[in-house]
Amino acid sequence: MLYDATLKGLFQALPEQLLALLVRSRIQELLQVEYPWVRMRRPDLVGRLETGRIYHLELQGENADMRWRMLEYYFLLRIAYGEPPLQQVLYVGNAPLSIEPRIEEACLSFRYEVIDIRQFSAEALLNSHSIADNLLAILCRTSDARATVRGILERVAAQPEVVRRDWLANLLVLSKLRRLQELVSEESRSMPVTIDLSDIREFREAFAKVQTQGWEKGKAQGLVEGKLEGKLEGEVALLRRLLERRFGSLPGWVIERLQSASTDTLEEWGVRVLNAQTLEEVLS
Repeated sequence: MLYDATLKGLFQALPEQLLALLVRSRIQELLQVEYPWVRMRRPDLVGRLETGRIYHLELQGENADMRWRMLEYYFLLRIAYGEPPLQQVLYVGNAPLSIEPRIEEACLSFRYEVIDIRQFSAEALLNSHSIADNLLAILCRTSDARATVRGILERVAAQPEVVRRDWLANLLVLSKLRRLQELVSEESRSMPVTIDLSDIREFREAFAKVQTQGWEKGKAQGLVEGKLEGKLEGEVALLRRLLERRFGSLPGWVIERLQSASTDTLEEWGVRVLNAQTLEEVLS
């Protein structure tokens, strides 16, 4: 799924309010899970809830057949932890939800829960103290998309400058899931910082349309402090934050490698960071 890296990154930051809505509990501990089987399997999120139960969440942007993948994960987690996991699929796509939540065969009955993120109110996530919740609000149900976008941007603008651009880059990616990139670019004009939307490939079309409506480029860029130098910089910043969360302060050689890496390399490292034991394993 195109938005995998952004969504998984936000869930690794633990959006507390959304997780509370999903499982009515908090994740006490993130569990590092990877299965080097016939093919590599990496669950989107596995954690131990405060109740003690193992929780497994998969993020899905399309109405794909998840049944056998979920059964495979059930088997692997059951063997690994010796207890049945609570399993959910969180659907974030635009089309009406039609993911089948069960397998019923002569000798097999298996079920898991499928939840459309739009069943949750954007307001609930906007009221959370977690910026990850705030950003994910753009995918939830709202009667006023403009007010929701404005509320998210206000919370992004209130973040420390050192991380503000990273969160804004994540918002720009998520806005495409709801076709709200033009609205984000419009509302960003009133924010106290500036990014160059025309530098970001996914937003060039929306930016061009804004300009055809009579807005000068300079005005369309008057959004927030600093300058976002395209998608690549956002990916570097997000991966750096994940590495710091996993391994602590980063040495200079790691930062240099991040800044010189290609998009494909950054994506590969982003997959490794969830399970690697050392920085060398991630960047090998």
